[in-house]
Amino acid sequence: MIKKIFGIAPTKEKNGPGYIPSPMGRMLGVDKVSGFKATNFGGKKYSGEKKILVLCTEERYFEMANGKQFSTGNNVQETMVSLMHLVNGGFNFEVVTPTGKAAILEEWSVPLKDEAVIKFRTENQLKFNNPLSLKKLIENDELNDTSNYIALFLPGGHGAMLGLPEDENVGKLLRWIKSSERYLIAVCHGPAAMIAKDKKDEPNPYQGYKMVAFPDKFDKQSPSLGYLPGQLPWFQCEALEKEGIEVINDKITGATHIDRKLISGDSPKACDELGKITVDILFHELQVN
Repeated sequence: MIKKIFGIAPTKEKNGPGYIPSPMGRMLGVDKVSGFKATNFGGKKYSGEKKILVLCTEERYFEMANGKQFSTGNNVQETMVSLMHLVNGGFNFEVVTPTGKAAILEEWSVPLKDEAVIKFRTENQLKFNNPLSLKKLIENDELNDTSNYIALFLPGGHGAMLGLPEDENVGKLLRWIKSSERYLIAVCHGPAAMIAKDKKDEPNPYQGYKMVAFPDKFDKQSPSLGYLPGQLPWFQCEALEKEGIEVINDKITGATHIDRKLISGDSPKACDELGKITVDILFHELQVN
């Protein structure tokens, strides 16, 4: 009762078995405005065929250690803002999920006063409703040297911790991105997918890399604010460290980091800068003048 009075009790979703963050959790963790700042990149724009592949979850419910279900998915702000810059820079993108089921987005994470994000999401919703199937891409050998994908984007939201880290095809996708010298872009909880394996006990392709991500200590504090309805059953930074990937931040500052062809951001606060630096890097790679 006291938690409800102070707005820190997780909220039961209207149509489903799960919980969404408490009013206090949403106030602290969900921006009303994304911070997106449009730029024309000095008048430069890419006009070629290279595309961004966006890996999303197709699962909504994340069971906490106490058995309660967190209603999650990919965070809307984290998914859209960096893509908005890439599209402004002339790049197209395609959405992929493990089996081709619709991508799940956290509806409660929409920045409700950000008309630009809402408009972009509406214009591109069909891509999320009807994504590619990663299983079929791999079965049909469509991830090869002739592929037009120049980068893989792993957007955040706790939903990135569902299904993707255990999927062997995600492991194959990551190894193809790394071995073919393409770019990997990851933000907040998106890096959780990076622990996916193709074969048991094989080394992680990003072993020895450094990156920023959402720090575990804040996830561990989240239940006290009702953001999560219980403790997570596992923590992404701990899992990444076990794979030999060093997470270099323990705060949320909007930090970004570049290590070779791995570009990372720590939270929703990083997405505006993450999108801009990714466009600049791809322009340099593709010699866009």
